[in-house]
Amino acid sequence: MIDVVDSSRWEPRPAPAPEQDEPSVTSMFGRRALVERLRSGALSGRVPLTVLTGEVGSGRSAVLSALAGELAAAEARVVSVRVGEHERTTPYGLLYRLLTAVEPSGRGKRADRDSVLGLVARLSADAARGGSGEVPAQLANTVFSLVRAHAPLTVLIDDAQWVDGATASLLDRFVRLFAGQGCAIVATWRLGRSAESDGRRLAGEVERLVADGLARHVPLRPLTRAQSAEFLAESVRAVPDAELVDRLHAATRGNPAALRSMVELHQQAGVLRVVDRHAYIRSGVEWPPLPERHPLPASIHEAGAVCWSVARAMAVLAPLGESAVGLAAEALDLTAETVRAALDALVADRVLVGSRGARQRWRFRIPAVRDALEACLGPYERRRFCALAATAVWNGAAEPGDEHFLPDRLADAGALVDPDRSAELLLARSGEVMFTDGLRAVRWLRAVVDRVVDPGQRAVAMRMYSAVCGIHSRMAEAADGARATLAEHADRLSVEMAQEIAIVYVNGLAACERWSELDRLASGEAPPVPGGRANELVTRGFALIMQGRWGEGARLLERNWQLWSGANPVTADLGDMFRGGAGVVLGRPEVLRRFLRDPGLWRSWDFPQHRFEQARYEVNMLLLLGELDEAMRVLDARGLTVEQLQSSDRSLLRLLWGQHSAALDIARRSIAEGSYSARPLALMAMARDAAGVLIGRGWLSRARQLTGMVRGRPLDHVLDHADAWVLHALGDHAEADELLRSGLRSADENGFVLGTEWMWADLAAGEWARGDVAAAEECVRRGGLVAEALGTGRAEIAWLLSRALVHGDRQAGREAVRLARQRAIPDEMAWTFFRAARSGVDTSRLLSEAYELFGELDALLWRARMRRVMREHDVSVPGRGASTAENERLLAVLVTEGWGNRQLATVFGTSEKSVEGRLTRMFARTGYRSRVELAAAMLTGRFRP
Repeated sequence: MIDVVDSSRWEPRPAPAPEQDEPSVTSMFGRRALVERLRSGALSGRVPLTVLTGEVGSGRSAVLSALAGELAAAEARVVSVRVGEHERTTPYGLLYRLLTAVEPSGRGKRADRDSVLGLVARLSADAARGGSGEVPAQLANTVFSLVRAHAPLTVLIDDAQWVDGATASLLDRFVRLFAGQGCAIVATWRLGRSAESDGRRLAGEVERLVADGLARHVPLRPLTRAQSAEFLAESVRAVPDAELVDRLHAATRGNPAALRSMVELHQQAGVLRVVDRHAYIRSGVEWPPLPERHPLPASIHEAGAVCWSVARAMAVLAPLGESAVGLAAEALDLTAETVRAALDALVADRVLVGSRGARQRWRFRIPAVRDALEACLGPYERRRFCALAATAVWNGAAEPGDEHFLPDRLADAGALVDPDRSAELLLARSGEVMFTDGLRAVRWLRAVVDRVVDPGQRAVAMRMYSAVCGIHSRMAEAADGARATLAEHADRLSVEMAQEIAIVYVNGLAACERWSELDRLASGEAPPVPGGRANELVTRGFALIMQGRWGEGARLLERNWQLWSGANPVTADLGDMFRGGAGVVLGRPEVLRRFLRDPGLWRSWDFPQHRFEQARYEVNMLLLLGELDEAMRVLDARGLTVEQLQSSDRSLLRLLWGQHSAALDIARRSIAEGSYSARPLALMAMARDAAGVLIGRGWLSRARQLTGMVRGRPLDHVLDHADAWVLHALGDHAEADELLRSGLRSADENGFVLGTEWMWADLAAGEWARGDVAAAEECVRRGGLVAEALGTGRAEIAWLLSRALVHGDRQAGREAVRLARQRAIPDEMAWTFFRAARSGVDTSRLLSEAYELFGELDALLWRARMRRVMREHDVSVPGRGASTAENERLLAVLVTEGWGNRQLATVFGTSEKSVEGRLTRMFARTGYRSRVELAAAMLTGRFRP
């Protein structure tokens, strides 16, 4: 039996609830028009009484406070009073407070008010002593004559549901006297708390006044999804992702107090992450619940101990419908009638929604409240409720509507249910959802590991647990689970399984930056990996690679090739994958090419998951090399879809297709998720190319912030390349070239070749522009070596363009153009045409084509730069009106970035005075009065130039 909680021992927090705070920017979303209507109504006095109704957390107090501000701005007299629940037992308490708040002018008026206050005090004391409490007929008229002298006057009453009965009895008379006299009352009323006799009496008074046209109800409805999205945008100062909006709006049902708190809690817990001014929610991570003292769950305490205990029980049992009544009664040692009465009270208080019919069911009006109630259950309470629910379902006594209800409850029931039976079911269900619902699979498998005693079953659960954690980027748990599996259950693992778990272990260590542990594993100092010498060597090679020691990892694998290549198929194929990936980074892609020519070299064809991973590996390598056509051929030949690729590869693919907005969104989401891959090269390339898209659109600071979020990993030189583009755009050419030199030196020191193709070409152009011919020629030579080593179209084009510029080899320029057309990668074509044209190759035609391509990619910055170049070469720029609009869009972007007039002048190739003129015209057209206003509108998506 679970004790009913005595809510009298619970003390509400002294700080005001969110709905009672001063109005914030976010609290007014969806309410601004309402506040204006209320202001107009109060000033007109046409309807003397307005009752603003809403649930807990709907923002009633915030709206009333905003209305007070609007009325004060209109120089209207305002009296504001907030009523507390304790005041409903004080006769005429509200009337006394209102009269005290009225400041009379003149000594005579003050004496009149004090006289009335004395009368009210005597009447209150008489009523409190048990007197009749009858109000003299003249009291209402006397009070009104005192108040009327201050007209026009608006009285604001917050939480009017707590008004004492004596004051409420005067309402009808006051409202009829106020009519047409320039006086109005605006009161808020909390829905669900009017069951007391005084509340019912006051509600009846209001209804009669509404019928006579002297009062009106104004419901404060929940926020719509669009309003929730706007609320989120302003709260996090970023554009919220659709999934984030959907999930938080569904969890809070548009309740502003719940929504605001959920946003804050998600940010604090790292569940909500902002990347490049876009907000995303991380999947596969537990949501933080509302705290018990939040106004929404705390309001349930007000209904009493029984209602509070039943509400917490229903957080677990509600999906069982009618069966929940008996189960709650059993758990709480209450009668079924008592539980039903509590449920009726919870429905009346708008905590629950009840559906009657052949099978009665209940659900929580706001799902976040249900989560909060479940979270505040004690360990035994939770296990007891869950065990009762699971047993009822097992016995056929209850039937939940949710297929996940039973495993969810079994996972939380602990030792109070049959461990063998529950473990069998949880293992089976975990296998069904391990790829689609990582959060549940992890919870269920953790429960199995904690309770199962059979060694074989435990080994299976541990292996699955490690794999699921790795799949869903819970890398610390993946590393710990894999290590425990290898240490405790090696005798129950096949050599293939041992190799797979060892790779999960390495991935987890690298993701969590547990470098010392990873280094011991790579050096062979750690306990040997189960499965024999071959497993150990491949694991060590992978550990070296994941530390960024690609050369060492490749040499270890090459020296011992004969040993591990003849081992089990999984180990042999993993060894070839790691050796091939290292070869691509180091400029030796022969292993990759050999397997691409002959897929039959792969040995683990009997392992479907490995066939899938081999195909993804090949596509990943080809995308890194920029070989789009070949990557698509592998996808088609292996029967893979684009959506089956890792997120970083999907982003790279869409970038190569020219779908830059989609690629950018995938990149942001991938970084926000914190997803870690066994192929981290794609993450760096994705960040570099996503930054390139942002730079082309003018978001220079955002580009540097994005690359900064993924720095600190191997291959940082590719991010140096992106940051150098930013410096070039701002006119800091010398610093940009020095950053390129630094990045290339770092690549040389580590033996890295991948990612240097265009870096050598860019540095050659910089040295040539400075007049350092020898340095430029050296860059051309190095670019040629890279092209020879990698053998890719991308490297070949970069080298040919360098030759065209530095050596004046126009044939090389023409060959670069031909190759770019053949490859048909939009971004690559645009840059190839632009650079070839500046080297004297078919200048007019190629500049025009490049200009159109940059337009299709929405590269505002490069289009603006090209317009200057086209004019320098007497090439006509199409669409003067479109050019003006693009310049204004770019100007708005750069202003939002915070750049000063000097940087703006550099970007536009004009004077600071010209920039000032452009800003003046843009502000006049858009209506924004300052850079700050414009930036705020741009960042939240309210202004799109």
